This record gives sequence, C-alpha cells and structure tokens, in this order.
Amino acid sequence: DGRLFLGRKRIKESQEIDGRPLPGPIIGHEIAGRIVEVGEGVTQYRSGELVIVAPGISCGTCDLCRAGQVLVCRNYEALGYRYPGGFAQYLAVPALLVNDGSVNRIPAGTPSWTACLAEPLACTLNAQEAMGIRKGDTVLIAGGGPMGSLHLLLARHRGASFIAVSEPDATRREMAKRLGANVVVNPASSAWASELVNENGGRGYSAAIFAVSSIAPIRQLFGFFEAGAYQLLTPGARVNFFAGLDPGDPPLDLDVRALHYQALSIFGSVNSTPRQNADALSLIAAKSIDVARLVTARLPLAKLGEAMQLATSPAHLKVVIEPE
Repeated sequence: DGRLFLGRKRIKESQEIDGRPLPGPIIGHEIAGRIVEVGEGVTQYRSGELVIVAPGISCGTCDLCRAGQVLVCRNYEALGYRYPGGFAQYLAVPALLVNDGSVNRIPAGTPSWTACLAEPLACTLNAQEAMGIRKGDTVLIAGGGPMGSLHLLLARHRGASFIAVSEPDATRREMAKRLGANVVVNPASSAWASELVNENGGRGYSAAIFAVSSIAPIRQLFGFFEAGAYQLLTPGARVNFFAGLDPGDPPLDLDVRALHYQALSIFGSVNSTPRQNADALSLIAAKSIDVARLVTARLPLAKLGEAMQLATSPAHLKVVIEPE
C-alpha cells in the first residue's frame, strides 16, 4: 500500500508539496493506499483506513463544471500528471478530492492490488454508461490490451450476449479467449470481416469500442462499407472512441449519409467521475468483475523500472506496484 496524507491544501502542480521541491513529476494515477495522516477539518476518514483515490481534479467553478461536464473541466488536472501521483511511498491527497467523494474506503477482504484497478475500470464504466451497453448487445472491441480486457469483462457483466475482440498479437488473442470473448480475430487476416460477421450469425454489432491508440482499426471498421451502409454495424449501433490517437494521425473520412440513415451514434469518452470510481470499487469488491485475472505481475516500488519494462510486453496486462 502507498501511504496517504488526506486534505493537504498546499500542493502546487508537481513541483512542490508544502514548500518542499520535488525532483520532477511523479506518475501513477491508479491509486490505493493506507491513510497515515488527515488534514485539518477532515472528519470523515481516519488514519489506518485503506482507500482508493480517484485521480481527476475538476475545478467545480468553470462553465463546463457548472453545467455538469466535470470530466471536460476547462481546468482539469489529475494526480500522476501535474500533481504528484501514486508511484511513491507517500502521497498527499488534495482537499478538493477528499471533499468531492474521490476517496473511497476499500471493503474488508478486498486486496489493495485489485482495488487500485477501480480507476481504469471506472473509465470503461464511463464509456459503457454513455453508450448504454445493455443486455443483448453484440459488442466489438478493437484492442485486447488492459483496457480492452476491462471493456470485455464489463460488457459481459452488463449483459452483452456476444463479444468479439480484434487484436493483432497472438498472446493477447489467447488472453481474450480466456477472459470469455465469443470470438477473437486477427485484424491482419484477410478473413477478418467475414469471421466477425459469420461468428455472430450475420447479425452485425450493436456496439463497437476502440480501445487502442491507432487509427488503423477505425479505418478497418468503417472501411467495411457496402450498399451505402457500414456492414459490421447494425442500424442504431453505438461507437465509442475510447483511446486517444496520435496528433499526427491523418483525419478519418466517414460517409455521413450512412451515419444518418443507419442512425449511428458516435461517442468520445475520457476520464471518470468519483461516483463511477465508487461503483467500480463495488464491482471489484463483489467480484462481479474479476480484475485479478488481469494482474499478471506485482512488484515492489524499488523495481519500478522493471515493472515498466514488463508492462510493455504483450504477455502482461496489468502490472501492479506495491510500495510496501
């Protein structure tokens, strides 16, 4: 567990804490830890409690926050970026996060090495809530990495009847099969589209999620176009661009007429709310989403460099750092 100081007000970006300079940004935004000290006025938590911390910091005062769009706050910040993050033995949690519900107690019996995955699970929850993933959906997920895998588990929990994963790496295709995908395809295969169509009985997909930072699978999906329609998508399908793309990627050409007549909905999603983090933690604690299946290594903080190397390997999904 990391050690948390709750309610610190004097945190300046990632440069100093309480006037003490830091050597540089401390990354890590999927955070669980044990409280060692609470700040003045913090009465709802006490030292010794295990908690998760949702990292997003919205100002609460800009026009977007006032309109309820806190995830696209004009002054949005986060732990692990401009504020110090969780790859440390100690972390000071800003008072704003303490007061807006971003700190949640970890239920007894739930280990911190699974509880810390509430943050990425909450991001998938944010996307799937916006899309309305529901019972009976047929879902296509591009990307079998950590986030695609979480989308797979969450879509199944929400009642999806058929889930396909498109993933170029053979190791991760096997992982997706073990996690319960109905069909796993190689996007490099010439039979890619026919496999996706045939394996789900020709029904098409009512939802598609792009959980990979590449424009290639997006082009591939929307390139499967015949008779004035996007053939892999059912009328009324929802499409989510979950992962960011490289700023240098070329723009995407879409047939707006087909989008119109197929009544397709396109979503972008980013970050997650404190409520979604609390809901994600509940799903983990209840084992409704078994995130332990995604944790392929656990290393101490002293081996952070090694952990970073492991995380780049397709053989690993989530690598957890345990400061103690």
